[in-house]
Amino acid sequence: MKFSRVRIAAALSAPLTVATLFVAAPQAAAATGTSCDVSSGTGCLRLFYNSNRTGSYVYFYGSNVSDFAPYTFLGAGSGKGLGVKNNAASGDNVSPNPTTIFYNSNYGGSCDTLTDYAIASQLHNTYNNNASFKFNYTSSSCYKF
Repeated sequence: MKFSRVRIAAALSAPLTVATLFVAAPQAAAATGTSCDVSSGTGCLRLFYNSNRTGSYVYFYGSNVSDFAPYTFLGAGSGKGLGVKNNAASGDNVSPNPTTIFYNSNYGGSCDTLTDYAIASQLHNTYNNNASFKFNYTSSSCYKF
């Protein structure tokens, strides 16, 4: 039986195309805004550009964030429009569960945990060095607010 080159090429490229679709699927992004949507069920983390919960801010809700790189501060004030990654100085946890901010992307490195409804007037381990965060998580190695 003779197979045409087109049929062979199509047969060989189909699995590669399907595999590429699965690898390139985007990760679910956390919702952000200038107010908290408690209906998300996760609670909310609000990060501020300046210490003492001043300057621009952004709320995160709905899911964890493995890398703050694509996110910006949204609220009015100093820092509005700037990237959140490595620029957060303070925050608060609008949640009945702990929320942890990490120094590195993908939830690694030094960390600060904001316990239930906690306020951090100035982040400790992640002050202007924040790369990711996780809802409902704490560790004995994290600084606790």
